[in-house]
Amino acid sequence: MKYLLNSITTAIVVSCIGMDLSPAIAIGIYTQQTISNTFQNSNHYAYKSNSNLLDVLDNYERNISCITSNLEFSSFSERAVLPKANRHQILVHKGIALQKLKKYQESIVCLDRALSLQPQSEQAWYRRGVALSHLQDYSQAFFSYNQALQINPDDYTAWYNQAITLEKLGVYGEAISAYEQAINLNPELYLAWYNRGKILTRLGRYEKASVAYEKAIAIKPDYELAWYSKAHLLEKQGKTEEALAVYQRLLQIDDQQYRAWYNQGNIFFRLKQYHQALASYQQAISLQPEYYQAWNNQGATLEALEHKKKALEAYTEALQVNPRYQKALNNRRRILQLLHP
Repeated sequence: MKYLLNSITTAIVVSCIGMDLSPAIAIGIYTQQTISNTFQNSNHYAYKSNSNLLDVLDNYERNISCITSNLEFSSFSERAVLPKANRHQILVHKGIALQKLKKYQESIVCLDRALSLQPQSEQAWYRRGVALSHLQDYSQAFFSYNQALQINPDDYTAWYNQAITLEKLGVYGEAISAYEQAINLNPELYLAWYNRGKILTRLGRYEKASVAYEKAIAIKPDYELAWYSKAHLLEKQGKTEEALAVYQRLLQIDDQQYRAWYNQGNIFFRLKQYHQALASYQQAISLQPEYYQAWNNQGATLEALEHKKKALEAYTEALQVNPRYQKALNNRRRILQLLHP
């Protein structure tokens, strides 16, 4: 037992490959030790630490089999050894492992058993919400996250997931409030800033949305969705030059973003800056040769520059990638008529 306390992770692993130490006892002792060491500082950290047990095995099917067999107590009289709190924790870990395997209904059954042992388990309620979210049962997912937050209102991940659930339910005002709660607890949560920006955009609150996207970008400069969303927002507002500047900033950070080259080309085209548009489309195509929209738009740009034969070649390239792309079909047909009246 002294060896177990010193090397609990190793004990869990070897128990699953034939040694006579059961993982139920191992996880129970580890859980007790981890919670006593970390709960007073951060319940969320204790939750994260315990969840890492499953990653040690890297074989969730085997892990579930080990935990299940020991929960059934087929070889040991462990009910005398294992407290109810630890049986609850083992069930939670099994529920997490089932989620890793995308067995969400089975996970919920397991987590419900855990909650029958410990109804105030934030971890079990939270994980139940995750499983229900994957099953797109958003009303029940919201209920589960809400239960977790009543137990621990300082868990920013639960606020974040609750916000996503509210967004799925179309309750946008409450979703924004939930994202704000998550951000207040963790200001570096760039996904919450980004998602908040998306909802604000949907609601037509463009200035606040722009600020939210900028916050996401400041925290994670390589998060391309925030860049694209901010640029699209500016275009929607008719701020074409500012949108162009956003794409240029993104390309300074990462010049391998072929969609940014493409979108930049589109803006240059609308501004009738055809040479810059052509260069942008060529960059997009060099990075993604099967980007048929870029081939088509390159053709349109070449047409605008009076290079009809080269435009025909570009339209043909687009159709080689996607023979059903209607814009390229129309453009190729039209330019053939111009070249061969």
